[in-house]
Amino acid sequence: MHGKKDKNKPGNKVGSRAPVGKRNEKSAELPGKPPFFGFEKIPLATEEERAQSTPSFEAKKNVQTLETPRGPVHIENYCPVDKLEPLTVDDGICMFSRHNPERQKRALLHVARSEGGNVVAATCNGVLVGYIGVHHPSEGERWGKPGYSWLFELGAIEVSRNFRESGMSMAMMHAAWDDPFYEDKVALTTAFTWHWDLEATGMTKLEYRELFIELAGRFGFMEMSTDEPNVTMDAANLFLVRLGKNTTFSQYQKFASLLFTDEWEAMLRGF
Repeated sequence: MHGKKDKNKPGNKVGSRAPVGKRNEKSAELPGKPPFFGFEKIPLATEEERAQSTPSFEAKKNVQTLETPRGPVHIENYCPVDKLEPLTVDDGICMFSRHNPERQKRALLHVARSEGGNVVAATCNGVLVGYIGVHHPSEGERWGKPGYSWLFELGAIEVSRNFRESGMSMAMMHAAWDDPFYEDKVALTTAFTWHWDLEATGMTKLEYRELFIELAGRFGFMEMSTDEPNVTMDAANLFLVRLGKNTTFSQYQKFASLLFTDEWEAMLRGF
C-alpha cells in the first residue's frame, strides 16, 4: 500500500501536506535557498486590465465521485457543517490530529464555520477519508493582517492511510482550486516536515518535499522565500504561494511586505 508511486497519478499518496514517491539519488541533497518571484514571472493583472475583464469570481461548487479499490469516494468543496458533523473520521487520518480523529473533525468544523472557510471533504459510506482546509490565515500569524481579505491559506491536506494510491489528493486539489473565486486572491501554504507521514510511507523528507512541490505546482503554487521562523527551522520545509491570474500588483506588493522582518534581507530580495 505504501511502497510504490503510480507515475500517472502524482501526489496520490498524500499523508498530510505532502505526497510521497519513489526514492531517487537527489533525496540526500539539501534544497537550496528558496527563490523569490522575479517580476517578469508574476502572473499579475493591472488594475485597468482587471477592470476591463468581467470574469465571475463567485465561489463554484465542485462535486465528483472518485472510484477507488475500497469503494466510491464522494468529493465536495465548501462542505457544509451539517454534512461534516455526522461523519465519522477514518482511523487512517492521523497526522495533524496526532491519532485523535475527533480532534481533526472539530478543526474542520471550525474552518467550515469561519468566514471564507472552505473544507474539501472526501467521504466513503459516511466516513471522512480525506480533506483539504482553505481559510484566512490566523490573526496570530504574520499573514493574518486586517484588511487582507484577499489572502488565503491552504492549511492542510490529508488522505487516510487506508485510501492512499487512489488519486484522491489530485482530485481534492482540483475540487479546491478549479474555482474562479481564488483567481483574484493570493493563497499561501506552509509545509512542515513534522506533519509528513514519513513513518507509514518509508520516504525521506526531501522526497516528500519534491513531490509536494510537483503536486501543488500543478495548481499554480510556487516556492517563495520568507524568514518566517517555522519555515526556516528545517531546510526541507516549504513555503509556497499561489497568485490568481487576476491578482493585482498592489496585492502582490502588500503580500510581499510580509515576507521578511529583516529589512536588509527584504532589500536584497527586492521587497
